[in-house]
Amino acid sequence: IDSFELLYYYDEHLGHCMWYIPFFLILFVYFTGCFTPAARRGRMPLPALLLVAPSSLYYWYLVTEGQIFILYIFTTFAMVALVLHQRRKGLALDSNGLFLFHSFLLSLLLIAAWVGWLWNDPTLRRKYPGVIYIPEPWAFYSLHLRSPGPPEGQP
Repeated sequence: IDSFELLYYYDEHLGHCMWYIPFFLILFVYFTGCFTPAARRGRMPLPALLLVAPSSLYYWYLVTEGQIFILYIFTTFAMVALVLHQRRKGLALDSNGLFLFHSFLLSLLLIAAWVGWLWNDPTLRRKYPGVIYIPEPWAFYSLHLRSPGPPEGQP
């Protein structure tokens, strides 16, 4: 096995599992503690509402660049299921839970818009084949936005 192939495997596959699975697990465990009786239901203050967009953009980048959509969507579905389950028990999200929940839902919309925008890009389609098509922002940048530099060996 080539050492570069092994290094690439550790970086792209094993490293992502080692970092992202615990990260999303911790986020979900935190989310489970963000419920309060519906009578004392929390509202998000205005500064928190303003921070939902940058937080969602962060999750969008994390999911698209890290190629961890499956992990992200399972976490999002688990959060939705937990909200529905807790609602039947008379519990509602507090302001922290609302922030995290809205951040995840808005990032899902951003991911859908990203995929929809690049759906017919033939070059990215070849680079990311398969059922789940989520191109990396870096691939889009290097393909469409980066201006080609001078050929090697020339200033």
